[in-house]
Amino acid sequence: MRRLILFDIDGTLVRPTGVGRRSLERTFEERYGAREAFLGMRFHGRTDPDIVEEGLSRIGKGPAEIQPAIAHYLRHLRSEVARIEGSILLPGVRELLKTLRATPDVVLGLVTGNVREGAEIKLGKDSIFDWFEVGGFGDDSTDRAELIRIARSRALERQLGPFESGRVFHVGDTANDILAAQGAGAVAVAVATGSVPRSELAELSPDFLRDGFEPVTPFLAEVLA
Repeated sequence: MRRLILFDIDGTLVRPTGVGRRSLERTFEERYGAREAFLGMRFHGRTDPDIVEEGLSRIGKGPAEIQPAIAHYLRHLRSEVARIEGSILLPGVRELLKTLRATPDVVLGLVTGNVREGAEIKLGKDSIFDWFEVGGFGDDSTDRAELIRIARSRALERQLGPFESGRVFHVGDTANDILAAQGAGAVAVAVATGSVPRSELAELSPDFLRDGFEPVTPFLAEVLA
């Protein structure tokens, strides 16, 4: 039976670097002269358009500016990521993904709040974006459960399925990731690799909860059992 395993990006696959926030802050300062539009705003677990829309509303700008602002943001994101030295992958990620890619009947995908180009920029740093066959991105919907459904639909359209009940997994590090998986009927795999404490993730009763991806073998044994 085929399995579709969908990964979040920030805090799950890649370590926090601050590139997203810095790129948005530079964008808003350059385009609107706004230096503190994101002060105190929580980014983690949200989609790029949702974050940008809130920032715009704080400075009195409407939704028509969302796409121009995101285009500006992506230019800064590309330069910010290029300046980082070395890998931004979290421990165990590369080994895990390589193993999953080599596992028969496993399809890898992304479900992330990043717009597609942003996801490509971040994962392109370590040349792994093309390892994922399908995805649901922040420019597809602001509803994370819907992003899971979109990624599954795209896999089916490409005849990568079918995926029976209990064979679609979403791996993420925030409460929103768990809730999205539960809302979309997917298996919720929570990893305490980001800023959310393990205890807080446990309160939402994910199907699996691990501290990280190392060692890889126990993680695979649980998810692929």
